[in-house]
Amino acid sequence: MPDLYDSRVTSGALCIRPDMQILLMPHLVLPYMVELVVFGQEEMKRYLRLFAEAIRLGLRFHLLIEGPPGTAKTLAVNQMVSSLKKEVGGIAYVRVTGSQDALPSDLIGDLDIGKYREGEIDILAGPLFSAHGSDMPGIVYADELNRFSEYTLIIFTEIMAEWQVSFPKTPITKPLRANVIATMNPYDISGITEVPQHILDRFSARIVVNYPDKETELKIAAQHTEYYYKKFASRLKSLFHPLVSTTRAMRKLGVPLGPRIYLSTLDLLALELSSIGSIDNDIVIQHYENAVRSRIGNLEEDKQSEFLSTASIALRGELEGAKK
Repeated sequence: MPDLYDSRVTSGALCIRPDMQILLMPHLVLPYMVELVVFGQEEMKRYLRLFAEAIRLGLRFHLLIEGPPGTAKTLAVNQMVSSLKKEVGGIAYVRVTGSQDALPSDLIGDLDIGKYREGEIDILAGPLFSAHGSDMPGIVYADELNRFSEYTLIIFTEIMAEWQVSFPKTPITKPLRANVIATMNPYDISGITEVPQHILDRFSARIVVNYPDKETELKIAAQHTEYYYKKFASRLKSLFHPLVSTTRAMRKLGVPLGPRIYLSTLDLLALELSSIGSIDNDIVIQHYENAVRSRIGNLEEDKQSEFLSTASIALRGELEGAKK
């Protein structure tokens, strides 16, 4: 597949080129490295290749990717779409993000009241119709699919089955030739909807991704620091193992702490080095606690305190062990 893989990086690494930097994360991008890569997740990459091939051939293929936050789902999808757009010279595409408050009309549109008053029945098309393809199917990317209500999820059924949308309480049906790629969190994450089986049945494949192994997570930390904070990379290097090891240990307590925890901590520590020139273990632990706190707001207050205390003790042990 052209442009999806690059010979300049390790085999199996998904390339994110400089022109995609806005899709990565809300940091000021510094041109220290030519590209970022997503390590591992080989099954996800293979199915993204198949999805892109179905678009080229004009075939129906709908893909569901399930995994906890921080497993590069959105990043990989964005790269696939960007690569495909470059190859075919543009493609109809729209991204929608799940919300319990979203109504079907927010996605597919609603009755045109102006024309209705004049005795006509027509629709003001919603954003999903931006994905309608002519020469080849477009792409609807439904991010965090299971944050939509069940009432809103139903609209995806007809799109996947028939490449069309029927508007409730009207005789109107409009074509929407697009393949659906959706990402969603596991069902143990708060604020989600259980996707009904009749909707899951419409996907050609449902794959599950998880957090990478420790070696891969260390590579993620190293790449992030080298890319954004090259000036401080050598001073932050000794913290990779303690931060990654603590995050992996805390995951075992049932809280889905992804790479964003230690990457956010490294961001804060780089800013400390830039502003005051030094950091110590107490500063590392403080920033780690606050990075974790932003991810456990769904826990009861006493559980949050207990979890943060455990994380602090674990990290201090890792930091002191690293010095020996």
